[in-house]
Amino acid sequence: MRIIIIIIVFIFSMQITAFSQQDDEGILQNDNFNENELNEGLKAKLGLTARTYSDSVILRWSVSKPGIWIKSKELGFTIERASILNGSTGEFKPLSDSSIKPWNEAQWSSFFDSNPRSLDPKQINYEGIAYLFGVNNDEDPESGLEKLNGDELKEIKQKKSKLDWQFLSVLLSANNSRVAAEGLGLRFVDKNVKEGEKYVYRIFLSGDPGDYMVDTGKIDVTIENFNNNFANSEITPAENDQSIGLSWKANNQLTTYNVERSDDNGKTYTKLNKAPLLTMRPSLDVTDLMEGYLDTNIINYKPYKYKIFGTTAFADEVLIGEVTAMGRDRTPPEAPFLPQPKHIDNEIKLIWEMGNSPAKDLAGFYIGRDTSTSGDFKNLNTTMLPSSAREFIDKSFLHEGSNYYIVRAVDTAGNVSLSYPAYVALNDTTPPVRPDWVSGKMDSNGVVTLTIKQNTEKDLMGYRILSSNSPEHEFASIFESFGEDTIDYTTITEFKDTVSLETTTKYSYYTFTALDNRFNESQQSEILAVPRPDIIAPVPPVVTDVSVNDNSVTLLFAPSSSEDVKYQVAFKRLNGDEKWDSVTSLKSNDSVFTDKNVKQNTMYEYTLLAVDSSGLRSEYAFPVTGRPYFTGVMPGISDLKASYDASSNTAKLTWRYEVMNKEFNFCIYRSYKENGLTKYSYLENSSSREFADKEFNKGKGNYSYAIKVFAKDGGESKLSNPVMILVK
Repeated sequence: MRIIIIIIVFIFSMQITAFSQQDDEGILQNDNFNENELNEGLKAKLGLTARTYSDSVILRWSVSKPGIWIKSKELGFTIERASILNGSTGEFKPLSDSSIKPWNEAQWSSFFDSNPRSLDPKQINYEGIAYLFGVNNDEDPESGLEKLNGDELKEIKQKKSKLDWQFLSVLLSANNSRVAAEGLGLRFVDKNVKEGEKYVYRIFLSGDPGDYMVDTGKIDVTIENFNNNFANSEITPAENDQSIGLSWKANNQLTTYNVERSDDNGKTYTKLNKAPLLTMRPSLDVTDLMEGYLDTNIINYKPYKYKIFGTTAFADEVLIGEVTAMGRDRTPPEAPFLPQPKHIDNEIKLIWEMGNSPAKDLAGFYIGRDTSTSGDFKNLNTTMLPSSAREFIDKSFLHEGSNYYIVRAVDTAGNVSLSYPAYVALNDTTPPVRPDWVSGKMDSNGVVTLTIKQNTEKDLMGYRILSSNSPEHEFASIFESFGEDTIDYTTITEFKDTVSLETTTKYSYYTFTALDNRFNESQQSEILAVPRPDIIAPVPPVVTDVSVNDNSVTLLFAPSSSEDVKYQVAFKRLNGDEKWDSVTSLKSNDSVFTDKNVKQNTMYEYTLLAVDSSGLRSEYAFPVTGRPYFTGVMPGISDLKASYDASSNTAKLTWRYEVMNKEFNFCIYRSYKENGLTKYSYLENSSSREFADKEFNKGKGNYSYAIKVFAKDGGESKLSNPVMILVK
């Protein structure tokens, strides 16, 4: 009997078509786990669900971890019930004299002897699977995990992977067979109930699970008849070419699904899936999830009826829904090939090509036209051209603008394929009109801004800008606003140029032309003279006084006397350095600057300059020096807090302290009960803002903490206000 069961399990494992593993235990995912992660990994839930009838309640349950499943086979489960009356819960009483455990070898043998099964490979023996994994008592791979490391953990992972598969097989067996669920100790029927009454059931392990921490499962019920239509859902068909896709909303009360199809308008149905459809999900609490099935063994345009059934945790099937669908032709005809159309007088002629053997379902063609390759290409012919057509004449094309064409091939099912867009080069020799200027100006950096009046031609392509240092000299092209299809240059009316200001020429001269899509060029515009700006630098500021303290240097200065000063700039450097670094920008009338980004006992040099509205810079002001000094007093910490964790016997201190331009460390002071504070620990890492204390060898009671800051150059802060914890 064992050999037969193993063969059936192997067939079952080969038939499961959808499987994804979710490791919700977490503690075996990383060899470097800590104690908190281990505690989380040892927490487990005991899930309980129920189905009510007018005279009975069926209870089904499961644990959340394979390790608990191993424990439960030894310990068993205890189920208790309490009545709910007027919103109050009565006394819980056990429903069974002994704990509920999986069947033993003798019980399974008795069942198999009384219920012989054939070796049909198409049938899954869920009872055999339940026996195989229900009787054997595998070792829990997480037992003693906190004592292992290195290669031992790798071996544990391999055992856990095997146990995960066994646990999945157990759950599937219990969901698909009432006998399997009862034999696995995961099912109980309470027949001592009355219709209309309310009860609360709870279930828990009958013994100590060891390192595991297992929640108690609870559920409230009202005794009433079961609603077989609870899973009804709309079935949405996707009618594809040679296939039909079915989708429906997932239901967390269903575990697996079966799909049946009728080819004779509902007279007979055949199950399509050899094994139940199973979708593994990370959580049953996720909403708006969908299930699906794809039927690829169909004939297009033949109607099929489908029924979808779902399997509950109580090993029965419920109808989800029915739908009728058919496969449809979704394959478009071959795409036409459209060479460049020809412009002849007042018409454009299109000639396209198809393959030697066009599709038999080719219905005809539509011709589309637009002004760009990314357009909508509206149809020019309202009546479809026949499938034999290969030419089309367009007399309504744009005489001033771009004309792009495509050919749409359409089959009898309405599927469409498109040719690549083809551009028509119109025969055009008329240039745009002479363009006009709007304005031109130059800033103090030599940047010239030119503004033009936009031309109105529909076939306008762009502009060519030309410049010269003299109206009598030849003008050279400096910019052409055309050439890239992704930019509409016809809407650009402002252009930039940069010229040198180090010249005696007072003006820079410009002209421009307009071009259409056939590169016909207009006459040149009038010549525009753009004046160069003044380049006289402003007067520099003058420093009048310098004052220093322990954390800043302050300059008093007379601002620049030039009228066109826009702002002033402060500079500094270390005494002896050559390079000046800009510090900040000051307003034109500012006369005070304070530098707080300094180090004590360090000599700095300072200077300033002025910048006018044209961007011209003055000379540097005469430099001055300043050196901040150290008072020896360090600021103290703030917001000192202490907390005590009894489970880990750890006191944790946290505080705040601003980063300083000085090397410093923290010294922790501690006192026990009424004793005075004394130095306890020294933190070399000045970036730390927390401290953990686990040494409480003086015993239980009150411990006080305070912190003092010490600078490495001799300064120190006041001792902070103490905080206290109670060690129990």
